[in-house]
Amino acid sequence: MIAPDEPVPGAGQVPGAGQVPGAGQVIDLDDLSRAVTVLRGMAYEHRLHILVVLRAGEATPATIGEVVPAHPTAIAHHLRHLADAGLVRRSRRGRHVYYALTTPAVGDLIDGVLALR
Repeated sequence: MIAPDEPVPGAGQVPGAGQVPGAGQVIDLDDLSRAVTVLRGMAYEHRLHILVVLRAGEATPATIGEVVPAHPTAIAHHLRHLADAGLVRRSRRGRHVYYALTTPAVGDLIDGVLALR
């Protein structure tokens, strides 16, 4: 029996989630929640299109708007969601704001998603 103040072994973890059958790995629920946030962040056509544009390098919202068929307000909204999901970072230089992918892993994720058929 576990004492009331003692942590329950395996609490906060999902056995078998995200593993190869038989590997016996455990994934933390916080990690799983983070993955869901990232995938939701890119789960819209315009957001994924923005990420594809940013794979080539940083860009301003105006530059993104030249490629992504959406209203500038919608592009700003999508960029905010992508930043909240940790997929893009924002930097200001003078009067201009630039967006870029946060890590090369985001580009790898985009490549992987686009490779699915």
